[in-house]
Amino acid sequence: MSQGLNFANQDLRDRSFQGKNLIGADFSGADLRGCNFYRSQLKFANFANVRTGRSPRQIAIANFISFVMAVMFAGTALIATILLITFILTFIFGTNIVNRETIYWVAIIAIVVFAVGFAIAFTINFTFSHSKGIFTAIPITLIIAFVSGYFGSTFTKILVSGAFNAIAGSIKFNSFTALLTFLAIEPLQVFGSLYLFRIAINASRTAIGTQFQYADLTKASFHKATLISCDFTNAITDDVNWEQAQISRCKL
Repeated sequence: MSQGLNFANQDLRDRSFQGKNLIGADFSGADLRGCNFYRSQLKFANFANVRTGRSPRQIAIANFISFVMAVMFAGTALIATILLITFILTFIFGTNIVNRETIYWVAIIAIVVFAVGFAIAFTINFTFSHSKGIFTAIPITLIIAFVSGYFGSTFTKILVSGAFNAIAGSIKFNSFTALLTFLAIEPLQVFGSLYLFRIAINASRTAIGTQFQYADLTKASFHKATLISCDFTNAITDDVNWEQAQISRCKL
């Protein structure tokens, strides 16, 4: 075997071998977390005792995506809450219900929805992925809750006040049209929030670590390999040796 095809016991995390000719290459005992073997030629390759899955960099990226999506989910949930409460109050009780105290309490409810929504979406992501990052996620959620309550109250009150004024104006113009508009917008807000929630909680669980899509793995050996979060979609796996391999959360 040529020296160029000998990767045994090496740390190859996040390396790209995309489209490479690696026929007969020896990766035994190597750390292949985050590696990309997309469309590579891996006939007779030796992957015995390799370690695959998501690299620390991939985990960090997935967690960042989850954080952003959780914030967006919580933000859309906050807007949907404000829209729902302000419309119901204005539609039922009229503009007489609009005062500083009402605006204050609606803003408090909206902020609580934001904080709780973010906490649920962000922490469930780590729970589903069985990640130890949950111990980091908890203090982050507490910080976000404090920041949203302390610094977001004024902004939220402005949103609530603006919602009351806009809804009151639309109802005064035509209550039936205002109702139809609300029934069209509110479901979009809710479904949009649920979609963002789904992305947030699945960011880590669905992230692929080591990629073997469309690779030719004919007669390759994964003897005693640890295969976690690998993608073998459309890979050629004829006569592959999977003996004693530990396979978890892989796409085959």
